[in-house]
Amino acid sequence: MERPIPSLRVQIGSEIVLRRAVPQVLECDDRTGRATVVHLRPQLRPGEILVERMGDIPLIIADESLIFPTPTAETMGFDAWMKQRTELAHAEFMRRTSRLLWCDWRAVVTTADIARIYGIRAGEVES
Repeated sequence: MERPIPSLRVQIGSEIVLRRAVPQVLECDDRTGRATVVHLRPQLRPGEILVERMGDIPLIIADESLIFPTPTAETMGFDAWMKQRTELAHAEFMRRTSRLLWCDWRAVVTTADIARIYGIRAGEVES
């Protein structure tokens, strides 16, 4: 007899929906190898985080900032907060304004170095 796929109620945002349950074996019988304690967890999609709450429906969050809020100047101290904020802003600026092109400049530099080593001037053609 085919068993139906179990599903669990989970909260996503403000809605409660059914998600497929994935069994997680916690204990096995040593003699038979059969699972004796199984915990069902809701199936997660990429980028989702499961928050299990005692005596309540599990919550699925897709935004990490809701779980790990950014620290404020009051919680971590103004100097540490300003340093972290400056480093993050600088990293974002460098990512946006990087002048690295898609081409590989090593070939151009290598050609120029070879020309300099052998004394070939620009525009000269060897026959």
